[in-house]
Amino acid sequence: MEFHEQQFHLPVRRDQDGTLVVAADFVTGLLRGIAVTWQEWAHGDLPGMDPDTAVGLGAVLADLADQLDVECIATASQAGPAH
Repeated sequence: MEFHEQQFHLPVRRDQDGTLVVAADFVTGLLRGIAVTWQEWAHGDLPGMDPDTAVGLGAVLADLADQLDVECIATASQAGPAH
């Protein structure tokens, strides 16, 4: 995942069936990147920004990324060989 001046780039691929796919590590990176950005904004001097809300939302996104990592690890450990 790339981060440029508050813009995130997620590579999207199409699988053999035509389904659009984004790798989980890019999704978790995006979630964590947004969380960090919000927490930085919370500690900045932005008008109209409620620091407690921004920090809380950032924590929720970081927790969501952690949960996704755990689910991916569990799924990968149960899966058979890749095709």
